[in-house]
Formats: sequence, C-alpha cells, structure tokens
Amino acid sequence: MRILLIDDEPIALTKLGMMLAKVGTCDKAASGIEATGHFVKAMGKNIPYDLVAIDIELPDITGLDLLARFCQLEKQNNTPPAKKIMVTAHSKVDYVVKARDRCDAFLVKPIRKDTLLAKVKELCPDVDLPT
Repeated sequence: MRILLIDDEPIALTKLGMMLAKVGTCDKAASGIEATGHFVKAMGKNIPYDLVAIDIELPDITGLDLLARFCQLEKQNNTPPAKKIMVTAHSKVDYVVKARDRCDAFLVKPIRKDTLLAKVKELCPDVDLPT
C-alpha cells in the first residue's frame, strides 16, 4: 500500500508515519506544493497512492483546496481515486461539510493509533494491518 502523509507540523507528520509504517510505504510532505509534487510523480510513474492523509491547515494552501486538487488530478488522469482522510485539530462542522463529498474520512487530532488503523481497515479492507 502506498501512502502520502501531509502535515506542516513535523511531530504530527512523524507520528502519522510511525503509526502507518507497517501498513505501507509512506511518503511525507509538509506543504501543498511538496504534496502535489509527490502526487503527480506517483501518477506519472503509474503507481498512484492508495491512501492520502491531509491536514486541513497547511502553510501554502488549505487542505480542502488540496483535496479538490487531488480529486481533479485523478479525474484528469483516469487514476483510481486514493482513499482520502482529512486530519485537523479543529472539529468545526463547516470543514466536515466542505470535505464530505471528496474525502472518505475525517479525523480530529490528537489521533490515536487504534483509531487511525481502524479507519484504514474500514476504508481499505484488503490491507493486512499489524497486530
């Protein structure tokens, strides 16, 4: 499984990577520009991401705008859509409403490993999770 983790907080990015390290190969990005580069490169090599975790607040773009960008890129390139999890420290209802049509899940920080792995299993039932 190929995973792209996007968060501008280094500790949060490291923590997500550690939680998902045994689930698949994790690439990390701290900005929308960096994340888009990874996303486009993966599609170009015909090895798109299976799962993307996007922080709502990034320094150069909102997570909601990045989510829309990824969905558009997948559509333009006829790429199977990755499962997308929006991650935020804010539990604002308007974020959920704006993201619900394009993302598959919404998690509020701090994220617990068991909660994250349960959501991954729900979204990707064929993935073998660590015990």
